[in-house]
Amino acid sequence: MNKYGNQLIKLMQIGLIPLAMTCSGLSYAQPSNQLLTPCYVDGLEDRLMCGSISQPLSKHADSESIDIHFAVIPAIKETKPNEAVLAFAGGPGQSAIEVAAIFARNLRYARENRDIILVDQRGTGKSRLLQCDTESLKEQFAFNDSAVPLFKLAKEETEVCQRKLKTDLSHFTTSAAASDFEAVRVALGYQTVHLYGASYGTRIAQEYMRQYPNSVSTAVLDGVVPMQQSLVAIGKAIDESLNALFQRCAEDATCHTQYPNLVADFQALLDKLQASPIRVSVRHPRTFENIELVLTESKLRGAIRMALYSHTTRALVPLVIDSANQGNFNPLVGLLGNENTFGAIAMGMHSAITCGEDWPNMSLEDKNKYAESYFGRLMIESLDASCPVWQVEPVDKSFYQPLKTDTPVLLLSGGLDPATPPSWAELAMTNMSNALHLIAQTATHGVASQTCANKLIGQFIDTGSSDGLDAKCLDKDNTKQYFMNINGPVASQSSKEL
Repeated sequence: MNKYGNQLIKLMQIGLIPLAMTCSGLSYAQPSNQLLTPCYVDGLEDRLMCGSISQPLSKHADSESIDIHFAVIPAIKETKPNEAVLAFAGGPGQSAIEVAAIFARNLRYARENRDIILVDQRGTGKSRLLQCDTESLKEQFAFNDSAVPLFKLAKEETEVCQRKLKTDLSHFTTSAAASDFEAVRVALGYQTVHLYGASYGTRIAQEYMRQYPNSVSTAVLDGVVPMQQSLVAIGKAIDESLNALFQRCAEDATCHTQYPNLVADFQALLDKLQASPIRVSVRHPRTFENIELVLTESKLRGAIRMALYSHTTRALVPLVIDSANQGNFNPLVGLLGNENTFGAIAMGMHSAITCGEDWPNMSLEDKNKYAESYFGRLMIESLDASCPVWQVEPVDKSFYQPLKTDTPVLLLSGGLDPATPPSWAELAMTNMSNALHLIAQTATHGVASQTCANKLIGQFIDTGSSDGLDAKCLDKDNTKQYFMNINGPVASQSSKEL
């Protein structure tokens, strides 16, 4: 077995984190069981209604069918039976149904009088899942990913996955998937939908609006991926988010006193790992058995990167760096073993998007620009190795045109976002004539889950307009105090003086 699999998967996750073919001529099928069936999902006590429809895999007349599964979170009050909120998951590669609890929180006010539709995008969840084999956490910890060149490892892992899936990923692009969402809307009988997309979900939300403009009443794009922007540009956003963390620690008297040389200590740790991996015995973060950790630069950077998505884990970063520099890797183990809050990523579907939409559009100039960051270089090299193996049909050049629409659109950005910075939203709204961009300066990735934006979303959907939205609540500082030791954070000097 290729031991690189999970490390490559974790490092390649956009976490935003979408025309190979035109599907507008496809006919829609009715729900396979005609009647929806009651169902339950993790994290929600509410009873949902689940079902599936059969969709052609491609536009060809003799195409095989694929079952598209969906769930409906019922409205609290059925006052808008002809409308619903259609939600799009991120990744790319997340199952919308698996993260139903997150959507229920983000859309709690919108749900007061409208159903929420969750569709497992083709290639995810129960809709023909395209997942590669993964290893145990113990195997990931012990694997030395620096022992073999990245290009070779990525190519070998892709070949293993391709042999398992035996699927033409060209049928799993953003453009192809848009027709599945429309088919679900038609089958369920909603006249119009309000869109909510998060991370990569904002890309498919824009594509859905482009293909089916008459089906959409409003759209909320949270953590925006512009149609003309490559996901590989995320490398710069990661660097800027980490630099903001370092800056905040330097400006906080308590943090600076505890970690006066944080940036230099981080660089010293990187230099040490670039020279040679560190081998150490640690406790498994869940079973607590003694296991081997082979700490490499990519594992350290990957753990720090994923920590940037949440203020809870951001608060640990200075302690993790300081402790590791002193030979104590227990805090880092906590980050390395942290479960992915946003659900598993279907790497086959993820590759369909990145290899069909992002990789083909990268010029040499783009690659040189994106390669200025560590993760940019990593992603480019990984895509250069894996995409020729997948042979995904490149999307049509028109796919990269910014969405032109007069539909009311609300765009949300976090000022500390390590994936989709505010500048991306500005790029996306170039041709949107009825759009408003709101920035929560201290939010990270996914503004609705961290701030009052969920209430603003409800108001926006109810009125069908951004006029009158009072966004002052987004100014609230929702950062957390840094951990000074393993026992937890202490109040900063500035907070003591208040």
